[in-house]
Amino acid sequence: MKHRTKHVFEYVLLRILFVVVNVLPLRAALAVGWLGSLFFFYVLRFRVDKALTRLELVFGDRFTAKERKRIARLSFRNICFNAVEAARFGKLTPEKLQKMPLYTGIVAMQEIYQKNGAFIFSTAHMGNWDLGGVACKLAGIPVFSIARRQKNPLSDDLLNQIRNTTGMEVVLNDSKILRNVVRRLKAGEVLAILPDVRSSTEALSIDFLGGKANLGAGAALFAQMANCPIYPVALIRRGWSHHEYKVFDPIFPDPSLDKKEDWQRMMQQLVSIFDAEIRANPEQYFWFNKRWVLDPIGKAKA
Repeated sequence: MKHRTKHVFEYVLLRILFVVVNVLPLRAALAVGWLGSLFFFYVLRFRVDKALTRLELVFGDRFTAKERKRIARLSFRNICFNAVEAARFGKLTPEKLQKMPLYTGIVAMQEIYQKNGAFIFSTAHMGNWDLGGVACKLAGIPVFSIARRQKNPLSDDLLNQIRNTTGMEVVLNDSKILRNVVRRLKAGEVLAILPDVRSSTEALSIDFLGGKANLGAGAALFAQMANCPIYPVALIRRGWSHHEYKVFDPIFPDPSLDKKEDWQRMMQQLVSIFDAEIRANPEQYFWFNKRWVLDPIGKAKA
């Protein structure tokens, strides 16, 4: 199969970066990510104007233009740090995990699983959201997640290799997703899911970040069908390499409510928790996402 030149170039670049950040010590690898973030932010200005516009839309005059720029810069740095840490997931062991500040949150998740069994682990695009599920998997919790295929098949293969180093299983977002996810939950596994992704078709209208977000029922639908709770979790990066892991009270399905009414209730309660965390820690959120959560349905990517 012949691959597009662009795909080959992207794959080779990712391969080189993958090798570099795994050879270097953690702080040095993160420094590479930091330098990359400065280049993309100040030189290429990758989606910077979009991020600044979104920050002004959400926060109004709470922050000055200078403060919004700083928040956007730290947000982009966080994304680059996430990429570095993801490339190094193969180096993370249960022993190393126990020495990390986030381990108290992992212990809480272990206790929840040992006591109640299957549940849905839900976090927003803030901090290192991938680390949340990976850490749970290393701690012995049978976590799986949902993923879409990447447009670049070479990069997709590389990402799958990285996922496989953690033992984290992935369910593809295809026509069988509902059946596969519910089956796994009923078998006692734990689903890690991100709810703050705009649906391209009409879904639930949820109050979020001062606007209306069109979100899929996702977590609420799975919780209802598998009769299990949703546990909201916020990942917050402290400094360069420390992570805080905040676990909130569970959200349970209510069988007395109409099915769609219950979806709305659960998703609003879930997203409201993340809204508060993002407002308290705005530099942690992914303001650069192409699928901006408050864009109207059907808006073309920019």
